[in-house]
Amino acid sequence: MRAVTMMRAIFVCGAVCPLLLLAGLCWAGATRDDYDQMRHGVSQLTLGDGGMMIRLLFAICGALLLAAVLMTGRRPVSGPVWQWRLLGVVAVGLVVAGVFPTDPALGYPPGAPEAISAAGAAHQVGGTMLFVGTIAAAVVAARNARRHGRLRWATVCVVVAWAVTGLAVAAGVVFRLMQRDVIGTGPAGLLELLSMACGLCWVSAAMLRDRSSWAYADGR
Repeated sequence: MRAVTMMRAIFVCGAVCPLLLLAGLCWAGATRDDYDQMRHGVSQLTLGDGGMMIRLLFAICGALLLAAVLMTGRRPVSGPVWQWRLLGVVAVGLVVAGVFPTDPALGYPPGAPEAISAAGAAHQVGGTMLFVGTIAAAVVAARNARRHGRLRWATVCVVVAWAVTGLAVAAGVVFRLMQRDVIGTGPAGLLELLSMACGLCWVSAAMLRDRSSWAYADGR
């Protein structure tokens, strides 16, 4: 009975942690001194005062998500196999993004020189795994849902895939334009946050709606 309770707790924590991560990022961005939520990237919250807490939040949420994915996705029947594998990529990306902080940029943290580092490059790899993994998992889930006649969920997955892609690309373009002084300021941070919000909410929804995973967590 204890094992069943533990498995269910792991699954619930893993499924809910993307939402907790999103809430933590929104709170940190709104309360951090010298941080402009509209302008600065979400990754920059891993720097400056409170940066270590955000890194821990990334890493812990990623580890919990990975544990839930490994626990449920190993079964023959648990949604499309590649959906679970790609959610594992998302989880690993969160851990990598937490272990390695990004590089200073756009004047944040104040006074920090802007330079490219190995840690910053590793953080970008983690971020890429997060976004690409989410988009790919949503596409796989959409195809599977359409195949089984779940058209509403298929539509949701397609919309999420396009939204995450479009917002992330737009954020990257605006960020580069600001770095090169082509434009003075822009909503790069807001666009990236919206992209992450769409992706993280979808990850939680995809896991929570999988009834076979709940049954497995209950020991059935």
